[in-house]
Amino acid sequence: MSTHADPNKAYVWLDGDVYRAPAGTPMPTDPFAVAPVSGSSPSVTWDAFGGIEAGFEVNPSRDLKTLPVWNRREAPYKVVKGPLEERFKLRATDYSKATVLTALQGGSISEIGSGSSLFQWNPGADEDFAAMFVLRDDDGMSGFYCSKVTLTTPPPRVFGGESLDGFEFELLALDKVVPITNFNPLAPTGP
Repeated sequence: MSTHADPNKAYVWLDGDVYRAPAGTPMPTDPFAVAPVSGSSPSVTWDAFGGIEAGFEVNPSRDLKTLPVWNRREAPYKVVKGPLEERFKLRATDYSKATVLTALQGGSISEIGSGSSLFQWNPGADEDFAAMFVLRDDDGMSGFYCSKVTLTTPPPRVFGGESLDGFEFELLALDKVVPITNFNPLAPTGP
């Protein structure tokens, strides 16, 4: 019987947060803080999306082209790899600052008439921003940081029934995605 499986090395990410900040904002010194801050003068406090339904997905993809030659049949002769493309998918359900700014794509909200309590959403054409995805478990923390992402399409929404109103965001990484953890799974263990 195998003795290599170790539940102490497995995680169930039951909690987490997603944050945004202006494009190019460096990773916070403590990315796992409840209210992460980058820099000191001036400092940037990251805005949380709030409620996220069913976590988030990270979907990397890369085009791969094989180049065969007629006199080698056991494997491709050469392989050309395209650039890595990483996308994040999440469904934000809170009307938080981060959620609304992302939905507006660089736009704004304006009041229709003074004191009317009617507000018009004015979507922009496009916006890039920094994003951070944090996961928490009783035994560890993990996440992803990217200094520049963009919304791929305006977010689809579903109304009615017993589902929460929310924004289905798909974000495309425009810079390298940096995986982060508060543990090193490659660190040597005991004798």
